[in-house]
Amino acid sequence: MDSNTNSNIKSVLTFGAGFVGGWAARSLADSPENVGVKLLEIAIRAKERVGQWAAAEGERLEDMLAEARSKAEVGTSGPNGATNGAVHEARTTNEEA
Repeated sequence: MDSNTNSNIKSVLTFGAGFVGGWAARSLADSPENVGVKLLEIAIRAKERVGQWAAAEGERLEDMLAEARSKAEVGTSGPNGATNGAVHEARTTNEEA
């Protein structure tokens, strides 16, 4: 065989290998619609996780505020356990808002 024939055979084999490889890759890959659905699924799960995290942090903040209020009450108590009326009134007004 001459070098021209070898070159043609290599070209045909290269084309065939590329065609088969591309066909296999295309058949294994998800369609664009499936990729879109998968991305939306990931976004929905992320949104749920962020919502759960925010709810947990909100509860933690409420617990911290309740603890701070209870300590502030103890700190503003008089010698007989009576609270300062102005502080109590201001706190009650803020809690109602």
